[in-house]
Amino acid sequence: MNCSLFQRTKQHEVCPECGSPLQIRHGKKGLFLGCSAFPKCEYLKPLQAQYESKVLKELDALCPECGKHLQLKQGSFGMFIGCSGYPDCHFIFREETEQETESAEKIPCPDCGKGDLVARRGRQGKTFYGCNRFPHCKFTLPVKPQQQPCPACGNAWAVLKKETETHRTFLCLNKKCKQIFETEI
Repeated sequence: MNCSLFQRTKQHEVCPECGSPLQIRHGKKGLFLGCSAFPKCEYLKPLQAQYESKVLKELDALCPECGKHLQLKQGSFGMFIGCSGYPDCHFIFREETEQETESAEKIPCPDCGKGDLVARRGRQGKTFYGCNRFPHCKFTLPVKPQQQPCPACGNAWAVLKKETETHRTFLCLNKKCKQIFETEI
C-alpha cells in the first residue's frame, strides 16, 4: 500500500503582519483564518467570499456599459439584475420607485438636528429611514415621516401610527415632545 496517501497534506499559512501561524476559526459569519497570536495581532482572512451572488437566470438584454448579457441574480440584499461581466463591469439595473423620486424633500433628523433622513434598504430588502450622518447618528424609523405639524410643540414632522375611516393618529418626531395626536380626514 502507498503510504503517501495517508500522510498529512495540511498547508500552513503564516500571518503577513506578525509571522505567526494562522488557525481556522468559527465566527458569526462563518469560518475564517485568524492569527494564533491573537489578541496581540488581530489579522483575519475570510475563507469564503463575502459578497457572493448566485445567478438565477441569463437574460436576453445587454448591458448598456459593456455589451455583455444581463443576469438575474440573488445577492445578500435580495434579487437584482446585474452584468455577467462582473467584476470588470459593475452595472446594476435599478428601477426608479416612488420612494426615490419623493426623496428630494429634506426631512431633518430629529435626533441630531444636523443630518437629514434618507431612505435605505435593510438586509431583508425592507426600506427604512435613517440619518445620513451614520455612524455618527444612528437614528432610524421603520416608516417614512409625514409633514404633519404637532399641536403641542409645533414640530413639522410626525409618523403615522394608525389610520381609520374618520381620523389619523400621529406621533411627533421631536424627541422631547413625543406627543400622540389625532387629525380628522
